[in-house]
Amino acid sequence: MKGADVHLEPFGEEDFSRLLRWIDSRELMIQWAGPLLFHYPLDRSQLMCYLQTSTGIEPRFMIFRAVDRAQAAVGHIELGAINRENGTASVCRVFVDPAHRGRGIARSMVHALLAIGFRELDLHRIELKVYSFNLPAIRCYEAAGFLKEGTLRESVRVADRYWDTVLMGILRDEWERGLKCHKGPDT
Repeated sequence: MKGADVHLEPFGEEDFSRLLRWIDSRELMIQWAGPLLFHYPLDRSQLMCYLQTSTGIEPRFMIFRAVDRAQAAVGHIELGAINRENGTASVCRVFVDPAHRGRGIARSMVHALLAIGFRELDLHRIELKVYSFNLPAIRCYEAAGFLKEGTLRESVRVADRYWDTVLMGILRDEWERGLKCHKGPDT
């Protein structure tokens, strides 16, 4: 499936209401953000603190909303834990509006975020963590060039269950090779 045509714009206070509508259960919040940063129910004060992490000259977090051709916000994504000295960062808090899933939006968001990380920030490595049961997300990340690097078994407790976490990563040269393969030999 060809990816949707979306672009990334900075996430702001005007996006809070939308994100609060999307994240409507504790389990979904943990799947989106992990078990540490937020507590359920998510609220505006938590999001304000979250937004403040993306300010400054060289922020450690870059938070985005994904916008489609009709200028509708259809997703959320973050480049987090940016370490310019080591040339590393993490893809975090990826979410696609449930009404727009299955259209390649997540794939487009990830590709746009990788371009920011590798081209604009000159990073060497970008990684992510995803829960092992989230097979659509894992397929999306693999299609973007991420490789599975390991599994953290039963790493997060949610209610009476434990979730495994899959660690995935991509290096800049792998990403560049992937771009050349998609463009073909004549480009």
